[in-house]
Amino acid sequence: MALRSISISLLLLFALSIFFAQLSISDAFHPVRNDRAGRYRRNQIALRRPSRYVVQRPASARYHSHKRTSSLPNRYVLAETPSNHTANSNSTSHQTNSTTNATSNSNSTTIHHSRRHRHQIRNWILGFIAGCLGGIISGLVVSVFFRFLLNCIRGRYRNSSGPSIYMPKIIQRPEDLAFLEKEEGLASLEVIGQGGCGKVYKAQLPGNPPKTVAIKQIMKRAFSGGEPAGEEETQRLDKWMRQIRSEIKTVGHIRHRNLLPLVAHISRPDCHFLVYEFMKNGSLHDILMQSKAGQRELSWPTRLRIAGGIASGLEYLHVSHKPQIIHRDLKPANILLDNDMEARIADFGLAKEMPDANTHMTLSNVAGTLGYIAPEYGQTLKFTAKCDIYSFGVILAVLAMGKEPSDEFFQSTEEMSLVKWLRNQKEANNLEVAIDPLLAAGEFVEQVKLVLRIALFCTADDPKERPTSKDVNSMISQIGK
Repeated sequence: MALRSISISLLLLFALSIFFAQLSISDAFHPVRNDRAGRYRRNQIALRRPSRYVVQRPASARYHSHKRTSSLPNRYVLAETPSNHTANSNSTSHQTNSTTNATSNSNSTTIHHSRRHRHQIRNWILGFIAGCLGGIISGLVVSVFFRFLLNCIRGRYRNSSGPSIYMPKIIQRPEDLAFLEKEEGLASLEVIGQGGCGKVYKAQLPGNPPKTVAIKQIMKRAFSGGEPAGEEETQRLDKWMRQIRSEIKTVGHIRHRNLLPLVAHISRPDCHFLVYEFMKNGSLHDILMQSKAGQRELSWPTRLRIAGGIASGLEYLHVSHKPQIIHRDLKPANILLDNDMEARIADFGLAKEMPDANTHMTLSNVAGTLGYIAPEYGQTLKFTAKCDIYSFGVILAVLAMGKEPSDEFFQSTEEMSLVKWLRNQKEANNLEVAIDPLLAAGEFVEQVKLVLRIALFCTADDPKERPTSKDVNSMISQIGK
């Protein structure tokens, strides 16, 4: 579809270029204008010729002119001369001038033709250039107009009920997502997650081979306490849905190997559907729980690679992407793992609009998970890039310790906080007790302790003392080299 519109635009551009070029060339070689110019030059040359001419008499008359001067009929004289000597002199001068004028006229004609030829070549070149430029500009304007018209007709800029596809390689036809526009479209899908704004489904789309995707539902909170929302609440919810749609348009075009890309978006009056690639290994939270239960091995090199992937994705969001994107809810549940156990940060740019009802605290429409949220947020109610760094520091500690902030172990301690407990162990020079028992006997103990120190660096109480995402990525990438 896009290739066809581009081809039409190029054809229009080429046709208009030829048209304008021909107009300019025909103007340069216009016969009427060229003939007028030549006629004007010939008139100018003629005006410079002598204006007094004497009709030459026969030789016999000239020989006896001194005898028959008085008897010469007046009708033979066009211009009187004062004397015979003057007449002879004028006659000789006239012959010389005639020869000179003939030679000069011949030379001037040659020069005129040469100049005329150069003028035509110059006009042809200027006309061709002007025609090409005019054709290119006109072609671009027309192609942009036709491209916009075709996009409107074919539904590129759809209304709220149409799908927006951001990865055509995965979903080639909008019809594959048509079932989401129906009320009963989700009944046969498998539920793989539950959030404060809706459920997460697993679906298999037709194709060769079939593609498996994860569909996240964001419900419009149209009811409160079982009663219909009032007019003011309805307007607020409508504004909230528009804000989500705006955020989705922004994140839909972001591509990075450590960010989970948005495949498609379907908007309905009552909800949004976000379509992602299905991550077979689940989230980092799932993997940590399986490792703790002895159901799955999670080696230190794999954990370090996961940490490096998170740091790389965070640097892209904070530094490389313009405008800067703050995740606001960085935690193991939002770190998904692909088939190669490469980290993919999910829900970036949307955490502000999608709070989790179970584990989030929300103030001023800003979300953050308890245990991962920076302490200054309670005072400023404002998220910054350093808040993401704090959350990343907690994730580093979780990877090294094998325990999350909500673990019962920390609830039974005096500090009742993962970060505070880890600081006390650092001050007591006893970081070994913080290492995951599954890693304590391995050969990577020093690397684990180094990661714990970086975690403490990232979770400093003063945001100014925390490193940037670029610094953190650099430090993580140097471990083990």
